[in-house]
Amino acid sequence: MGSGRHGAARPPIGVLVQQDRIDFSLYTSIIVIALAVMVLIGIGWASIAFWLTVVPVVIAGALIVRRINRLARDELGNDELL
Repeated sequence: MGSGRHGAARPPIGVLVQQDRIDFSLYTSIIVIALAVMVLIGIGWASIAFWLTVVPVVIAGALIVRRINRLARDELGNDELL
């Protein structure tokens, strides 16, 4: 068997978020504003405005997941250089 890291653990999400606090705060503010618009306007499922406010929530969620994955890969890649 060769040496190397098999099944290397990913860094905690909190550590990754601390590396890019500004990006994650922007993504979170997009989600919060979209949800606030949904609640304050009181739009229902049948309204086109509801579905237009769902779009930024889904996109911001996808961007958060992609950013966390990218930061984790970068973090693991840096550990293998040592």
